Amino acid sequence: MVFSSAALLDVVGWALDVCQVLACNPEFLERSEVVDLLCCIPFQLIARAYALLLASVRFRLATHAE
Repeated sequence: MVFSSAALLDVVGWALDVCQVLACNPEFLERSEVVDLLCCIPFQLIARAYALLLASVRFRLATHAE
């Protein structure tokens, strides 16, 4: 199923406005700020956690190899 990106952005914008009104948010957030909060920040945190886990595994492998 193919969606029109313009129509999808309109629906997302409308839903965002409704959610902010229902949450009694005194200051409306920009769409780009909300997209960052919902999409980009969790992926950045997951990437950081993966990098820490990978560094930990490498450290453990290096200490066992000696």
